[in-house]
Amino acid sequence: MDPHPSLLQVGTVYNTATKLKLACKAHAIQANFEFVTVKSDKRRYTIKCKDEDCSWQLHATNVENTCRFRIRKLNETHDCFGLIHTRHKQVTNTFIATRIQDKLRAQPNYTPTQIRLDLKTELGVDISYAKAWRARELALNFINGTHEEAYAKLPGYCKDVLNTNPHTTAILERDDDSKFKRIFISYGASAMGFGHCLPILGLDGTHLKSKYLSILLAATGVDAVGSLYPLAFAVVDAENDANWLWFLSILRKHVLEPHASENLENGTLVLLSDRQKGLIDGVASVFPGLRHGYCLRHLEENFHKQFKNVELKKLLWRAARSTQKEDFDAALQEMRGINAVSASWLLAHAPPEHWAELYFAGHRYGHLTSNIAESLNSWLLHARELPILAMFECIRHQLMDWYCKRRGGEGNTVGLLVKPIAEKLQQLVKDRACRYRFHASTSTRFEVSSGITMVDYLVDLETRTCSCHVWQSSAVMG
Repeated sequence: MDPHPSLLQVGTVYNTATKLKLACKAHAIQANFEFVTVKSDKRRYTIKCKDEDCSWQLHATNVENTCRFRIRKLNETHDCFGLIHTRHKQVTNTFIATRIQDKLRAQPNYTPTQIRLDLKTELGVDISYAKAWRARELALNFINGTHEEAYAKLPGYCKDVLNTNPHTTAILERDDDSKFKRIFISYGASAMGFGHCLPILGLDGTHLKSKYLSILLAATGVDAVGSLYPLAFAVVDAENDANWLWFLSILRKHVLEPHASENLENGTLVLLSDRQKGLIDGVASVFPGLRHGYCLRHLEENFHKQFKNVELKKLLWRAARSTQKEDFDAALQEMRGINAVSASWLLAHAPPEHWAELYFAGHRYGHLTSNIAESLNSWLLHARELPILAMFECIRHQLMDWYCKRRGGEGNTVGLLVKPIAEKLQQLVKDRACRYRFHASTSTRFEVSSGITMVDYLVDLETRTCSCHVWQSSAVMG
């Protein structure tokens, strides 16, 4: 039963006709009867029990010069036996939506199935899955507004974020009929902070699950402690060459050049993507000379579709992680032993300078896949279902929470290194230092002997290089 039954009384005033009607529905559900509407307009609201022989009736009128309604007459006597089924006419989409919106706001993943179970438990009524779904959509409209309203408010939203968030970029484009075409947003805090992150950006597009099925493009970085760092977003109609070129051009001109120009000038910025044609051409056009890394998981999928051999997939990863030419060549040779054309197909479709650690001229910092972008998509699961304005606000609020939390995360850290990196170095010293021996050539150059691999390595602290090539591929270069 409803823990908060609605009691109707003569003289009770409701602020709006809608609230009066909801109170009547709640009372009917609680008292297990249905009613029909006799009169409903701006001045009067009259209802009676659905059973023609029943005398229950309510009459309310508008309070003059207001939107409020007062109950004037109420015959509380029921001459019927009530309902003998668990469906109820008064359990409308609006009634359900009003009832669940607070819970839906606190629990965005509140499903239609859960809504049905809660109504059965709390009110003793049964509704279909379809009605629960429609009520949930209506409740979301109550909370976030409709999709049409959201698009109409975008120009004002862009002005607001530009006025209240310094260094924000918000660019809205509309077609010749003044209809929405695409929008780019990079919040100021993200743009200003990117210069202190690792010089790496994951680029990806994901489908929005909202009414108009647009595409969300995103550029995502990694901060000093390895956490996700969303930098810029765009909503476009399709993931094509023109939209990626537009997105990347704005990203460079309005975000990276003002706030991370050093990474552009010295060529240290690395871009990661899933090797889509629009991205390959767009990166080459907008970021000439910068390194473009391909997602190895995406390459693996295409490789497997072509040759369908699990061992070839393992050899691809071995080749990608190799830091010695002998190991890389050996992996490719084993591919040829399984399928004579596999290695040739791989090198022709994806040059190794885009995916192999040995040949990649930039620094991917251990990111062989576009897991940066994939992590962002996972975080955006709820936001992707919202109207576009609510989605951007959801993103903005999450960024505020993240940045606030991270600002205090290193407050007690001693030294120049953030805590996770310092702990990692301490663990490396503990685990490996006793297994290596070195001979100094100069104050910065050493010959290091490994008791594990039985190989000697040349290490140069000044240039931050090692003949094993692992340092070059994973460390920040000075």
